[in-house]
Amino acid sequence: MKTTAAIGIPKLFSCQFEGKLLDAFPFEQGYTPASAEAYIDFVKQELAPQIVNVAHPRYIGHMTGPVPPLMHELHGCMALFNQNLVKLETSGMATHIEREVIGELHRIFFQKGEEFYKYYTPDPDHCLGNITSGGTLSNITALSYALSKKLSNPKDPSASINNIGLLKSMVNKGYTDIVVLGTAHSHYSMNKAMRLLGLGYQSFIKIDPAILKSAEGRGMLSGMMENYKKAGTLVLALIGVAGTTEAGIIDPLEMMAEVAVEHDVHFHVDAAFGGAFMFSDKLADKLQGITQADSITLCGHKQLYLPMGISVCLFKSPELAGYSEINSHYQARKGGIDLGKYTIEGSRPFSAFIIHGVLRLIGKEGYAEILESNHDRARYFGELVAAHGSFELYNTPELNIVLYRYVPTWLRTRVKKGTLSKTEQQELNRLNVIIQKRQFDKGSSFVSYTEIPDTSGSGERVVWLRAVLMNPYTSPQDLQEILQEQETIAASVIL
Repeated sequence: MKTTAAIGIPKLFSCQFEGKLLDAFPFEQGYTPASAEAYIDFVKQELAPQIVNVAHPRYIGHMTGPVPPLMHELHGCMALFNQNLVKLETSGMATHIEREVIGELHRIFFQKGEEFYKYYTPDPDHCLGNITSGGTLSNITALSYALSKKLSNPKDPSASINNIGLLKSMVNKGYTDIVVLGTAHSHYSMNKAMRLLGLGYQSFIKIDPAILKSAEGRGMLSGMMENYKKAGTLVLALIGVAGTTEAGIIDPLEMMAEVAVEHDVHFHVDAAFGGAFMFSDKLADKLQGITQADSITLCGHKQLYLPMGISVCLFKSPELAGYSEINSHYQARKGGIDLGKYTIEGSRPFSAFIIHGVLRLIGKEGYAEILESNHDRARYFGELVAAHGSFELYNTPELNIVLYRYVPTWLRTRVKKGTLSKTEQQELNRLNVIIQKRQFDKGSSFVSYTEIPDTSGSGERVVWLRAVLMNPYTSPQDLQEILQEQETIAASVIL
């Protein structure tokens, strides 16, 4: 196993305004509560000690990490501006900034020519994407827009789904049912989307990811779509995942995109976690095929290190959002440049300001630096686990999530041979859950855990400890000591 030196702090985390940005905007702050000092004491003495320190170098269990110093002031300045992006009258230049930011993100993922962005980015009658409050809403947006397009009626808009509803538009189009296809490890927000669109959980058809990645995957997927078509069922969308939230696994996006095109199916890529790797020319090939997606979800509050609540849904076609446009007489008017006529949300904050600021200050190259650092750190931790006799590594990490589990001495041979009994597997699951919970309770370090179906096809679920390596301050020593602490906890449980 190769050892790595301590990783330097990336530019993203060393860039600061040092208070000067907020000082430049001496806006009136309104009334000062008489109990301000008491509330400050409450925050210091009661709240702060009881919240989770997600910025700690040994907090490596989830996709929530430290927010770089410059984000503090950008976010504070956004609050002072208090712009509402639903309409131009409450946003002014902020609307133009939003369109600029969406265009730049679209360029990174879809890589169209300069003339494309020169025309479509500012064009009032087209939309390249929406800035949303989270990956869930971005996924819902993508499926909602796809449904509006599929059940539209260009010749008679009054007969489209937006006007007559789901059931009548299905009958008019000759469909008896609607399904969405995706791998079994798709994010649970897909169930939320299916519920909200009136399609139901059962209409999300889960595909075995192992079969999809196999030599039979293309034929199987194409055959499914053909069979649904013959049965009068609309295959609304195919969902590919670019970095699953559980294990950072990437679906075969390129093959899925090709099959979707062959069957005229909307291809959506949920890249909430892994999409940021497109910022790195060195690692972007891991997401081969993402540029062929019809829509893409990206969470800025994950690997772009933005404050919570900033995500994006990007559309390959500038025409897609038009199928879901809604206008009113006092805002979101037809022909207006603001994007409120397209978004599911009405009032929206000036989140684009934070993205705009960090792209101007750090740029694509600055993000590449930290993403490559995360990837290296995950590979190092994976090697550390694999070389440690007490732990089993789930797989070589594709991105920067590492799954592993503690295995006691007397079960190690049986684990390697794959001969664990059902009872032994359950005991091993229980042991790893205890390790995770006791480590969290101790408060010095944290990894999460997840349950993944047994690859043997038994139907049993296997517990794996889960580390998300996205904190630039996490050192090799931190990772070594996290394993040591887990081994110590395991010994105390077994005794």
